[in-house]
Amino acid sequence: MKAVKTIRDPIHGTIELTELEIALIDTPEMQRLRNIKQNGFCYLVYPAMNSTRFEHSLGVMHVAGRLANKLELDEDDKNLLRVSGLLHDIGHCAFSHTSDKILEKFNITHEENSIRIIQNSQISDILSSYGISPKEVSKLIVGDGKYGKIISSEIDVDKMDYLIRDSYYAGVAYGIIDLERILYGIKLVKENLVVDVRSLEAVESLLISRNLMYQTVYRHHTKRIVERMFSEALKKFIELENLSCDEFIKMDDIDLISRMRNSEGYVKDIVGRIDKRRLFKKVFHEKLIMIEDAFRKELAENFEEIQREIAQDFGIKEGYLLIDIPEMKLSEFEILIDEGNGVLRRIDEVSNLAKSLEKSELEKLTFCIYAAKEELHKLKNFTPEDYFELKQPKLSKFMK
Repeated sequence: MKAVKTIRDPIHGTIELTELEIALIDTPEMQRLRNIKQNGFCYLVYPAMNSTRFEHSLGVMHVAGRLANKLELDEDDKNLLRVSGLLHDIGHCAFSHTSDKILEKFNITHEENSIRIIQNSQISDILSSYGISPKEVSKLIVGDGKYGKIISSEIDVDKMDYLIRDSYYAGVAYGIIDLERILYGIKLVKENLVVDVRSLEAVESLLISRNLMYQTVYRHHTKRIVERMFSEALKKFIELENLSCDEFIKMDDIDLISRMRNSEGYVKDIVGRIDKRRLFKKVFHEKLIMIEDAFRKELAENFEEIQREIAQDFGIKEGYLLIDIPEMKLSEFEILIDEGNGVLRRIDEVSNLAKSLEKSELEKLTFCIYAAKEELHKLKNFTPEDYFELKQPKLSKFMK
């Protein structure tokens, strides 16, 4: 399909667009992404991190097209990959991953929401009119189908764009990767994306970049505090307003924050604190690997109840003491390396560097407790080891 328009992008330079892609971009569903920040509240730490899901989607589409050219796919498959890259994040809700937990309460993920939008909006009609199956696009964005791993997998075009893009807007050098060499070394083997061993160093650099970006940007302690504050306020707001799933998923950042600012009680207070940067403070932190497995499981399954109990025990109002448990995301260490002669091995089996990065990732994950500044004096004698053993006698000792 011939390009009829170009867009200038600070990451990839000139991005060409076809008639089909322009038609999709001009839908309200795609335009909504202009008002959804790529990285939620990262801008409170890195002031220039105001890029949106819209420009990221254009970047993923562009990289998907480049990889399609490298794999020498035909025009139809290339168009399918490009529109799948363009639409892969269309189901993200306000403030991106910050609202993912709320979606879980509605029993839906942002990927499932993307599928709903693609199959039940004018996007479906546009795709069909150009001979592209909305169901096939839906399969690709969740990593299924012949080319699904290109859109969603351990080393997909999504990561190839966001690492470079987020690094650029954060003003850090950690996300710089050798995109050319990675694309050069990628091949499809039985619907799996694998990397030629000759591009191993380029993929190792991607893992290093990802590790550094997670530690310094995505999991920055201030960002984590703000996101926990906002998530708790958002949960209360949904209950207060009795918002339906359909109402919530149509909101962008502007809609949501405006309504929360004009809410009442706890919701209004927390959003006001975020606006004025009067953030909660860290009361306690400990590496996850230092926490007994039994208690770690208890935290993951009952953190709301545990959070409520701690607040009550120390006379702190509900919502002003928060527990934060980071998610483990280690799928990148399952990247397959083609060593030749049909031998495929996981990168952490081939590369000592990858193996050490995987260990480093686990070691840096921390469990935290935050509280409002005015409540800190109530926690001056808080000793987690003693407290949790007293409260949870059925569990083994809190700390290893």
